[in-house]
Amino acid sequence: MLQKIFRSILGCALLSYGGAALAFTLIVPGQEPGNTVTDSFTLQAQVQPIAGTIRSQIFGLRRPGSLKKVTQVGGMMLAANDRSGTRSDVNYLAAAANDPSGGSGSGGADPQSVWISSTYDSLQNTFSGTAFYGASQNVLFGYDVTQSDRYVLGVAGGYEADNFVTQFNSGNEKTDGYNLNPYFAWLISDPWTLDVIGGYGKFNTNQSRAIGSAAPPATTTLDSSFSSNRSFLSTNVTNISAFGNWKLTSSLGYLWSKRNQDGYMENGGLSVAASSLASRQYNLLEEASYGRGNSETFFGARYEDVKGYQKIQLLASQQPANDPTSFLLTAGWRYFGKGLTANFVFSGRVAQEQVHEHGISMVLRVDL
Repeated sequence: MLQKIFRSILGCALLSYGGAALAFTLIVPGQEPGNTVTDSFTLQAQVQPIAGTIRSQIFGLRRPGSLKKVTQVGGMMLAANDRSGTRSDVNYLAAAANDPSGGSGSGGADPQSVWISSTYDSLQNTFSGTAFYGASQNVLFGYDVTQSDRYVLGVAGGYEADNFVTQFNSGNEKTDGYNLNPYFAWLISDPWTLDVIGGYGKFNTNQSRAIGSAAPPATTTLDSSFSSNRSFLSTNVTNISAFGNWKLTSSLGYLWSKRNQDGYMENGGLSVAASSLASRQYNLLEEASYGRGNSETFFGARYEDVKGYQKIQLLASQQPANDPTSFLLTAGWRYFGKGLTANFVFSGRVAQEQVHEHGISMVLRVDL
């Protein structure tokens, strides 16, 4: 018993120290609040759908130089769509509708659009000492304007909710909140685009865990709740090449994100100090699409490398994999109608031991 108490005290002390100064979080298996484990896995997973979906909306378009003409979709010069789904980070030129005149449906004014998106992403960790599973859902509403066929300015806001079962401590974790995300893109030339996206959100988390007890009842449930805020900044350089009905897109990107969490107290349990977690990710994506008429199918792979990855260390002999790199595979379909575009995407993560992730998303965009 004394050894168990000592291990718990040591683990809590190192948890506080490690969260503030070290590149790892040390936990006592089964004796920690859920977010002490899930935070290391969910920060990137929550930010990427927002950044990727917004990127699908912000590119003003010219077709590749080999086609030698500006295209129009639904009276707008804006028709670039990336894999609008989960964690997508590549912009695509939409092969446009059947109006080669390039005229504006808004009487010469800067084109404007509104859009709505919905994403659903499942996330599972299979290592016994950190095991959890659940899903994140996100709904975004956006508006943007394209100026001089070269600059896109916009803003998006949304609601997101996460629900995880934290098996390692027989508990659960539920988070919801709102976010606001301004964005900008510069259409450097026909094949090249630069985008910058920012975001800020505020959230509330409620969680619980079970602990053993010597006296009846055999287990006791400890509850806690806290507030947090999250910010991120994403920038990407993208090149698009056309080969007949085929398009090849290459994208190099950087994603910085940070979560600041208030301190909290469990009911009769552990006191957890305020903390901050930051993540830096570099990614490289290649995607190919084949289009005929007003639609196209696509598939892609994105390599992701997280620098300064916040590893999880257990007070036990066996440790989790803590993989900082992985690939995200995507496949989907896009439709480009007059005044309406739509994207549907499926995604799955590979080459990351003990972590499984799958997603589906939809985006609808209407020209004003």
